[in-house]
Amino acid sequence: MTYPTTRRILKGLCMISAVFACLAVTAAAQTSTTQNIAGKTTTTTTKQRGTVTYVQGNTLVLKMSTGEVRTLTVPDSRTALIDGKEVTIHDLKVGTTLTATITTTTTPVVDRTVTNLKGTVWYVAAPTVILTLPDGTNKTYKSLPGYKFSINGQPATVFQLRKGMEISAEKVVEQPSTQISSDTTVTGHAPGTKVLAQVPPPTK
Repeated sequence: MTYPTTRRILKGLCMISAVFACLAVTAAAQTSTTQNIAGKTTTTTTKQRGTVTYVQGNTLVLKMSTGEVRTLTVPDSRTALIDGKEVTIHDLKVGTTLTATITTTTTPVVDRTVTNLKGTVWYVAAPTVILTLPDGTNKTYKSLPGYKFSINGQPATVFQLRKGMEISAEKVVEQPSTQISSDTTVTGHAPGTKVLAQVPPPTK
């Protein structure tokens, strides 16, 4: 009574082995590499100015130079340089003027994946191609969208393939993205602090 079960198990193991063998053949015949290509980096700097109108705990209310009122939640780890002294939000006083200098760095990046395929045409009825792979096995490709074929170093299409041809194919996929990073420094002056203007020295 155990024989049918045993046969089913053996059949299942054979199917699993076949799947892994197929995956191994595909991996051997097809290779892919990915590059991250960075473009030209641009940097912009902006300044925002405001005056402290209320501060309680980690809540900070600023009246901006534009007239806008902003409410911010500032973490304890965030510091500002007030009159040359590094302070946290708990040291700020109403009337303190703050200037935030924001430096933003933007870098365009292209993720380029190049997939290469090699083999000998065993059968072709475009767009279906059966290739004999380097290990001697045949694999059917029902379609190869995006691939560029090369025969003896010359570009070709799938419709130019013929039995016995040794071909190589390449597919390039590019995914653009943007990397953005920013750094903010905050400086300011406590209320009542006189800020002396820089006076250029007299010319002789």
